[in-house]
Amino acid sequence: MSKSLEVTIHGTYPLSATLTIPEESTSTYPAILFISGSGKGDRDGNLKNMPMNIYKDLADFLTSKGFITLRYDKRGIGNSGGKFIETGVNDFIDDAVDGLKYLEAHPKVDANRILILGHSEGALIAPAVNQRKAVSGLILLAGAAEPNKDLLPRQNEMAFAELNQKKGLQGWMFRTFKLADKARKQNKKIFAKIANSNKDVMRIQGFKQNAKWLRELYTFNTCDYLKDVTCPVLAITGDKDIQVPPDHAKLIAEMVKGDAEWEIIPNMNHIFRKYEGQHAMLTLIKEYKKQVHEPIDEDLLKRLDTWLERFQN
Repeated sequence: MSKSLEVTIHGTYPLSATLTIPEESTSTYPAILFISGSGKGDRDGNLKNMPMNIYKDLADFLTSKGFITLRYDKRGIGNSGGKFIETGVNDFIDDAVDGLKYLEAHPKVDANRILILGHSEGALIAPAVNQRKAVSGLILLAGAAEPNKDLLPRQNEMAFAELNQKKGLQGWMFRTFKLADKARKQNKKIFAKIANSNKDVMRIQGFKQNAKWLRELYTFNTCDYLKDVTCPVLAITGDKDIQVPPDHAKLIAEMVKGDAEWEIIPNMNHIFRKYEGQHAMLTLIKEYKKQVHEPIDEDLLKRLDTWLERFQN
């Protein structure tokens, strides 16, 4: 059993958060701060029309194993202060540091046993957060070990390749009108416009875009921080994850200075579900929506449980 509390992390802006505490007699517990992936997902890992609950379910599992967990809504999400569309990568790092400070000051938390669990973008910035405020361990789920300027274009190229491989009349039209080439040129033009600006928010093709986040994301290099990590690290990716290269789990473990373990979980995708087929970038959201009510991969939970035993005593 555990109890779940609504709390506020005070920093640049107040961040609405959920703290889970095991209901046992122990005076203090190890704690884990969650840093979520990119986008407007809330503290539970839910997007509009996509109630995945990946962070809520992970928090409940970890609390059942004797860990306090803290997960929070990003700026401008839920009841958190600030504006999401004006928030950059460095702001997300600042907020995570404030989350660590909250845990460190909590009377039920053992300040010498605080960890970070980062997912996707959260896994990329977790080493930078650790450099600002050192923790006892890093759990990096669906992370990468390369500069974003290399990672992000690869994701786009996968989508462009899928356009050119479409079959039937639709595929013929895509290739005839060179849709992939036009989209590639358009993306390059848009990013050049954003990169040459210092505005936090820009209107691109009629829609407001978070220019600050895009600029900072593109120039961010997690390797600059991974190489200085000395605490224990667990890097896990599923072999059905097409948003990040699965083999980078091994690269992460080889790059850090501390004790590190890595694993590529068979048939697990980016949202920690088992997936027997082959994902496609162009239909990824549709495919994820079909899995929102499926449970988190048991192999992931077992691996986390085993690795975390070192922090339980």
